[in-house]
Amino acid sequence: MPVFLKHNPVAVRKGKVIVVGGGIMGASAAWHLSKAGASVTLIERAPDCLISATACSFGWVGASASTPSDNQAAFAERLKALEEFAYIERELSPLPIAARGALLWRSTEDETAAMIAEHRAAGTRIERLTRSQIAEKEPTISNPPSLAAWAPSDFALEAGALARQLRAGAQAAGACVRRGTVQAVNAAGNRITGIVVDGKEFPADIVVLANGYGSRALALTVGVDLPIYESPAVLLRFGTEVAGLRHLVCAEEMELRPSLGGGLVSAADYPECGETGLPALAAQTGNAISRLFGTAAAPSLLSITAAMRPMTTDSKPLCGQVGRIEGLFALVAHPGVILAPLLARRCADAVLRS
Repeated sequence: MPVFLKHNPVAVRKGKVIVVGGGIMGASAAWHLSKAGASVTLIERAPDCLISATACSFGWVGASASTPSDNQAAFAERLKALEEFAYIERELSPLPIAARGALLWRSTEDETAAMIAEHRAAGTRIERLTRSQIAEKEPTISNPPSLAAWAPSDFALEAGALARQLRAGAQAAGACVRRGTVQAVNAAGNRITGIVVDGKEFPADIVVLANGYGSRALALTVGVDLPIYESPAVLLRFGTEVAGLRHLVCAEEMELRPSLGGGLVSAADYPECGETGLPALAAQTGNAISRLFGTAAAPSLLSITAAMRPMTTDSKPLCGQVGRIEGLFALVAHPGVILAPLLARRCADAVLRS
């Protein structure tokens, strides 16, 4: 049985709150704020703008998606963040979940065993599966390894669909959603007065910058330099020729999951040679899928999309008031899908108490 977190209400701040960014972070913040009774306007960019990091997210939600020893503090934060999804699922169910449970294995059995031991020591719910047990979970995999890790609590969701669900939830709670390009933040002295959208000024008492790397340029318009940089990643979608995958699979130097609408989804690092390397990356991934399932041919490529993920220079999330401008908040972090519900609630609490 899931354990639902108790979300204690805070005193609602009187005034207008503008949230910039309609992706997973901004939509989560707008939802939390509007549910608490704040007067919220969410500004999402026009649909013809560049693809967003949310739309290109692989959507893996789970503790096994990262290695505890890489950053113990960040890993502990992600464990806390996972608990928030029970609350969201209770409020907005059904969520756009494409698969539940993750299978992971490394190049050798010893490496897989070490990974399992590390996760168990860190508090991850993870199990050891033998070759026959792997085959029961994923009968379409042609040559299962002798050992794999099984993370039953992990799941994959369509991040763009969840962002839309959160935006709709915010609207149902009274938020106003507008489309446009935010060009600047306005301030008088050391206090926020609003934003400029497509040349038009919109007044606000508080502005929450939740539009990823774009937050940096907007904060600079009031003299605040946010420690953010961009890191590219690639999302590939394949056709339905290879069917039957039930769970997340992280193996063979590949992350793979079923798509909610059918077919397969894979995440990959951006090629070192840049955009010219995308066709080769697509072919390489398709061939890896073919080997995994023992098929004669790779599945058809439906799309390959590269997007820039917002990263902070110290790897710590931006969540709360930033700079010396009263009323200016930022909500930027990676991995966004995992951290968004927790950080958005924290940011909303800070806004309402300010």
